[in-house]
Amino acid sequence: MTSWQPTGPFLVVEHSDPQGWTVLAVPLAGGATPLVKLVGLVQLGYDMRDDGSVLAAALMTTTQTSRIAIWDLASGKTRWLTEDELGVQHSTPVWSEDGAFVYYSAHMYSAQANRSIDLGIFRIRSDGTGKTRIRAPEESGAHLSGLTPDGRGLLWSRVRAGGAVEVLDLVSGQNRSFDETTTASLLSWRRAQPRALVMVGGCCAGRPGGSLAVWNDATGSREILIGAESTPPTRVLSASWEPRGARFAAAIIESPTIDYFGTISIFDSDGRRLAALAGTDGTQQVFWLPMGIVFMRPRDTGGTEIMIVPESGGQPSRIFEDATSMFIRSVAGQ
Repeated sequence: MTSWQPTGPFLVVEHSDPQGWTVLAVPLAGGATPLVKLVGLVQLGYDMRDDGSVLAAALMTTTQTSRIAIWDLASGKTRWLTEDELGVQHSTPVWSEDGAFVYYSAHMYSAQANRSIDLGIFRIRSDGTGKTRIRAPEESGAHLSGLTPDGRGLLWSRVRAGGAVEVLDLVSGQNRSFDETTTASLLSWRRAQPRALVMVGGCCAGRPGGSLAVWNDATGSREILIGAESTPPTRVLSASWEPRGARFAAAIIESPTIDYFGTISIFDSDGRRLAALAGTDGTQQVFWLPMGIVFMRPRDTGGTEIMIVPESGGQPSRIFEDATSMFIRSVAGQ
């Protein structure tokens, strides 16, 4: 673990190598600081606190047991957060909005049943006390991934091919599903309802991308904004609301192209295209931040690069590049 003090917004980036993944802090001004190496265990999950000061990660302690550990980035000090429960795996930690709690899911493998048994979703104080189960077990288990913009809802997915979009209200305990009958993934939030951009389909095999829907997770209403019925038919790889929430940027592939990577266009909240951004060919991920639109794409010479372009267009500039693959996990320290 590296001691590091954030001085502004930075990207939390997963960087691959033959042994596993390294979590990097990539400031928008450029450069990168390795934070911690996760040897082949990224699937267990980790989360950076919103202020960028503390990392929580689920780590294996035996072949069937995992615990959640805490790293303070400024001091470099580490400690265990959850207790050692033999045969139980704690995974996918998510920080509460104020940093007072960590939410996580838990399951255990049953040799008798020859399958994983879900134990539910839990909350624990950041000092390791007050462990409480906040959602009962279910057959498929849960993969936690974040919070709603107001901090009241916990975003999670049912463990299945392609995933699902679920929001658990942390006050009432009520759960809302985007659509239990289809695969879906949450791409971006804004504060005003309908506030969620959701990619529908695009799972598992065949051409990448899916349709883009906007979802009101309070009423359950949803509407497809971009997809197979668009003119021309369009597949969405990634999308992000602008900070004010009136528009969004999306990495799209328009038929009949055979490309597997997109270009960025800006749309209004109803899905009408307003502008295409030149110089964004190959985009896989997009994040709209106050200082510009950040995107990631493969390099022509191999590896990946992270770029930023003004929302008004112009020549993109490079933030960071590497000869291996990368994935932008989140933005912290804002």
